[in-house]
Amino acid sequence: MNKNIYFLKTLKDYFTKLKSNKVDKNIQEIYDHYKYGYDFDMDQELLDMLVEYNSKLDEPYFATGQNSYYNEQIEQNGLSRLTLKEQDIEDANFIATSFGKKPHSSSNISIPIVYTTLLGTTEFNYASQSFPASIFEDVFGCSADHSLPIQPIVGESEQDYYLRVMEYQVDNSPNFIKENKEEVLLRTKRLINSFCKGKNRVYLISVRDLLNLKCSFGDINGLRDRSLSEEDAIKKVESLKSVGDMLSQSFILESGHINSSGLYADPNLKSEYGVAIYDKISPLLIKYIEVERMYDMIQRKAMDLGYQKGEQIPIDINYLKEKVNSASFKK
Repeated sequence: MNKNIYFLKTLKDYFTKLKSNKVDKNIQEIYDHYKYGYDFDMDQELLDMLVEYNSKLDEPYFATGQNSYYNEQIEQNGLSRLTLKEQDIEDANFIATSFGKKPHSSSNISIPIVYTTLLGTTEFNYASQSFPASIFEDVFGCSADHSLPIQPIVGESEQDYYLRVMEYQVDNSPNFIKENKEEVLLRTKRLINSFCKGKNRVYLISVRDLLNLKCSFGDINGLRDRSLSEEDAIKKVESLKSVGDMLSQSFILESGHINSSGLYADPNLKSEYGVAIYDKISPLLIKYIEVERMYDMIQRKAMDLGYQKGEQIPIDINYLKEKVNSASFKK
């Protein structure tokens, strides 16, 4: 590559990164101060503070929680059609079919889409998970409620834990193709190394920057299960209201002013199904905060309770909650 072209490209990349995907320092400070999940009694207090903070902003945020796997994609291309790498899809498919499940399939529809809700519980839950739902459920055979399938061990890394999960599923599934065991475990290691590293994030987008974009509560019927054709999907998106129209209908947006506190009064804007946004959201419009991974939180809570290295941690999170909240608890 010509040196001048390389220099210009490097300079452009530098300034793009400088301007985009910035940490929202105020929200990060609130989060770090209360440390989501540090003490179970603090969970709701922290979320209440974040909701109060967001509801008082002149430019409140919609949010989307994402695994660290997608951080580089979002930094470079913004929030739009986040995808798995081909190698990871191949590995996920091999593992799923070895258990007799349907392979993971990417949508053939090119419409950009991102799922958001108001800053709150839903997006923190999504951001704290080890894997996207499709990988967690279809590849590792875990529950949709994100409960852990086997007991973690104090001091066990997230990577080692999920390899042990896969070994457990392989040994206990009647549908597993036994001769695939060695390759499944090799592919599992590679998949784990892609997802179980780095800081997960809650990405923040000002509601005002979304006003002209098409949206729906949940997503369009037939889009997620890929039963819609490209042409029909485009027609449906074109017929949708914009975020601004939706908020005006609910009297949240009046004369260009956003009633921030009114946003949280609309249950559709904070439900787990959220608001689907059908457009690319530029990296220049995105901020974020980094959040603790759920697995790390469980490890930390167990050690706070006196569990020692090498001991098993209870699977039941509610059990841990009871023990953390019990002043008289002694292991």
